[in-house]
Amino acid sequence: MEERSFKTLLITGGAGFIGSNFIHYIARKYPEYRIINLDKLTYAGNLENLRDIEDSPNYKFIKGDIADRKLVGE
Repeated sequence: MEERSFKTLLITGGAGFIGSNFIHYIARKYPEYRIINLDKLTYAGNLENLRDIEDSPNYKFIKGDIADRKLVGE
């Protein structure tokens, strides 16, 4: 049996079409992983894409820009 270790993934642009589908895939395949979604929510971002997992204890959304070094460093 494959052993999985606890991991935290920072996904940027997760509210867009590709990012939200990737988050759904990871959440299903690796339910023990913690997912942090960093998205600036420009024209392409839509949080409705993630309504079904927004209350998951392993999921966190942060509105912000990947160019913000202080935010990304946290």
